[in-house]
Amino acid sequence: MYRDILTICWSIKEVNKNLTDRKSTSDFSIKYLKNACSVLAGEMRVVSKSIPEEVLDIIDKNGGKRSFTLHEVAEMLYDTRKIVELNLIDNISRWAKARVASEA
Repeated sequence: MYRDILTICWSIKEVNKNLTDRKSTSDFSIKYLKNACSVLAGEMRVVSKSIPEEVLDIIDKNGGKRSFTLHEVAEMLYDTRKIVELNLIDNISRWAKARVASEA
């Protein structure tokens, strides 16, 4: 499950990074990003049900640190402003990497 989350995060970052390079497909890319965030939200909900007490420490773009439950993070993935403001994809990716490392 954590590897799937990492893959989705990587995919979102790659499409977002290349969005300016592909002006002719930018509508497709934006649609892809929205869909990928929705899928990621679903994955985060599944994990939140299995470990409801788990919190994700979010470090925002200003360096501030806040904690949110995984369910709260999943809901934020539908809000573009929150994704950018809280740097959610990078924070989710960091959390998932730590979980994969702890399972190894």
